[in-house]
Amino acid sequence: MPELVGLRKPYIQVRRTDSDCITYGGDQGFFGGAPVGSEDERKKNMGCGIIALADLFLYLANKSEEYHTEKNRNYVNRILTQEEYKKYYNVIYQFLGGIKAGAKGGLSCIRLQRSFNRMAHRNHWELRAKWGLRSKGLYDRIEEMLGKDIPVILCVPMMLRKKDKPHGIVFYRKKNGEYSKACIVSAHYVVITGVIVEGESKYLRISSWGEEYYVNWNEYDILIHTHFLGIILGNILYIR
Repeated sequence: MPELVGLRKPYIQVRRTDSDCITYGGDQGFFGGAPVGSEDERKKNMGCGIIALADLFLYLANKSEEYHTEKNRNYVNRILTQEEYKKYYNVIYQFLGGIKAGAKGGLSCIRLQRSFNRMAHRNHWELRAKWGLRSKGLYDRIEEMLGKDIPVILCVPMMLRKKDKPHGIVFYRKKNGEYSKACIVSAHYVVITGVIVEGESKYLRISSWGEEYYVNWNEYDILIHTHFLGIILGNILYIR
């Protein structure tokens, strides 16, 4: 698989309780089975942004002690149990102020930006984040961050207009050199861990729901430029 650029260390790994399988990143589904209306149900249904930010913080800590904090130092550089990851998630969840009862969405892009910068300022990191609103250069920023060994949080935009509701972006799985459609997704945060070149196409390798998927960059670029507020909502947390 020809990789143009990607993260240098193994991505976040968690051993699932039910299957003993190792994940590719965190999974909000760890909170499945919670009572209707409970806080854990909100974590499952609207926790993808918090998963993405928690994984970003943990990956940075895995690669350098500079990014160790009181919130992550007990979880670095090892395969976590599902219960350990849930405890870590809850620490980050509380840092972010949680998801309020009655909320209609999860973490907003602005809240994501502010939370990262608050953590960076508190721990004296020489990193700052902004939500990259300009679509021009978006792909170049993704490559730039990966080249610096920083995971890229990407938002698949919400389809706001009624006629657009069935639309979204295809997540692909790759097996035996072939890409197959896994699902169509909208209103969801993922983490980009690499860029893959396949012939004339570029694919973003992503972590979502603790699994490895691929997004065709050209398809994503078309989506954000042809749907209402796609460029604003369908963007990245640009860190430099």
